[in-house]
Amino acid sequence: MFSTIRRRHFTLGLAIFLMLGGVAYLGKGLHDAWQARDRDLQDRAREYAEFERQVYPDIRLPQADYTMPKAHTVYPPYALPMFAVFFCTGNFETARVLLQILSLAALLAMMHQGTRILSEQGWQAGFLGAALAVAFYGNYTALAWGNFSIIVMGLIVLQTHMLQRDKQALAGICWAFAMIKPHIALSFALLFILRRQWTGLGLGLGLLAVLSMGAFWWTGVSATDFGEAGPTGGKLLFVKDNNYSAGFWISALGINPRTATFISLILLACVAMLLILFDLRKRLNLSDASGVLSMLGFVLFYHRYYDNMMLFPLILAMVSRTFRNGWRIQDLGITGVLALTLYLHPSLFDGDDTLAALTFFAPIAAAFLLLRNCFWGEGR
Repeated sequence: MFSTIRRRHFTLGLAIFLMLGGVAYLGKGLHDAWQARDRDLQDRAREYAEFERQVYPDIRLPQADYTMPKAHTVYPPYALPMFAVFFCTGNFETARVLLQILSLAALLAMMHQGTRILSEQGWQAGFLGAALAVAFYGNYTALAWGNFSIIVMGLIVLQTHMLQRDKQALAGICWAFAMIKPHIALSFALLFILRRQWTGLGLGLGLLAVLSMGAFWWTGVSATDFGEAGPTGGKLLFVKDNNYSAGFWISALGINPRTATFISLILLACVAMLLILFDLRKRLNLSDASGVLSMLGFVLFYHRYYDNMMLFPLILAMVSRTFRNGWRIQDLGITGVLALTLYLHPSLFDGDDTLAALTFFAPIAAAFLLLRNCFWGEGR
C-alpha cells in the first residue's frame, strides 16, 4: 500500500500529530484541575476524611456518626486505606499535586512500553508508540476530574513488565494497587493465570483481603454488615445501566446492573478456566494477551470515558500487528476506527447509534484479530 519511505514519513507525521494533541489534552487537564474541577478527587477526600474518623463512608451501614454530604462511596473497602497515600497529610492541594505527579509518571511508563514494543520497526514507530499513550482524550478528563485511571493503567504496565521478568511478588503488588479501580484491573488478573504465576496472584489477593479487613476493623463495620447493606456490593462493577460502553449491551438486553455484574464475572471466570485448561503461553504472547484482556474489561464492566486508558494495551498491540503484517487494509481499518474512538472527543459519538456502536464493537474486532493471529497465524 505504501513504500517503505512513505510509511516512515506517515508514521512520523502521525506520531507528531498525536503527541501534540495529547500534550494539549494534558495541559488542559492540569489547568482545569487547578480551577477546582477535580470533583472526583474532592469526593475521595471527603470519603477519606470520614474513614480517618473511623466512619465507613456509607449511610446505609449501621453507624450513627455520619456527616458526609455524599450518599455513599462507590469504591471497594480495600480502596479506603489506599486513599491515605494521597490524603494522609490533610492538605487537598498536596493530594492534587501528588495525583498529577503519579499520573504523569504512569504515563511515562506507558510511553516507555509503547516505545520498546514498536521501536523494532524503526525509531519513527518507537516515537509513535510513545504518542499512543499520550493522545488518549481520557487523559484530559482523568487529570481535570482528579481520577486514578492513568495511575491504574501505569500500574498494569508495571505488572506486565514484572511478569515478563518473573518477579511475581512485585507484579502481585502492582496489580493489587491497580485494583483501586477494579473495572480496569480485574481482567488483568488473568495474566497471572496465563503465565502460571500463582504466587503473584495469591499475594495480590491476600493484600486486598488484608486491606479490606483493616478497613472493616478500623470502622467497626463487619463484612456481614457490608454485604447486607450492599454499599457497593452488586454495583461494584456496574453503578448504573447507562454507563459508557458496557451499558450498550445491558440496555439492549434490558437487564439490571446487579445481573449484569453477575454475568460479567461468570464470563470472566469462564475465560480464566479456559486459560487453566489449555496451555496458551506459547500461542498468546503477553502483549497480545494484555490487549485481549483489556477488551474484556472494557466490554464487560462499568466505566467512564476517562477509563478508556484500559485499552492502551489493545491499541498498542494492534499498531504492532499492523506494522508486522505490512499495513494490510483490515489491520489499518480496525486500528484506525479504534484510535478514533479513543482519541477524539466523546461528544462526536453521542446522539448517533451507529457511531456509538463503534465504541463498543471496535475493541471486540481488534481483539478478534489478535486472537486469530495467535491461533491461525498472521498470513490468514
